[in-house]
Amino acid sequence: MSNTALKPLPLEMGHLGNFQARMLRNFRAAVDDWDEVCSALGSWEGQYLTLDDHGEARTQHRICVTELLSWGQIVQQATDPPEFPDRVLAARVNARVRHLRDKLAIWHREMPPAEEERILRAAFE
Repeated sequence: MSNTALKPLPLEMGHLGNFQARMLRNFRAAVDDWDEVCSALGSWEGQYLTLDDHGEARTQHRICVTELLSWGQIVQQATDPPEFPDRVLAARVNARVRHLRDKLAIWHREMPPAEEERILRAAFE
């Protein structure tokens, strides 16, 4: 057995817990920013995608949703592991990613004309 005393950890290492708390706080803030943009997309859709002539807006929407979804999938990779400390945040990210995927399907899925006609008939009968 050695009688050598351990030197105290360097100041930076001694604050590891504080570092982890700061990282999580900053991560949450970044997710909040991403989520805020995702939320704003709904009113933009109502304003621009419901117009009769929405071709350019539709293209812009696809680009925006695809980019937001890409960021969401990156965030999801960080929050999915069971050891991620904030399960509420992880669930929120998963829900938002599903929501963005739904937006792509609703606004951009190509539908055969017969199916589109069937849906319109059912909706307005």
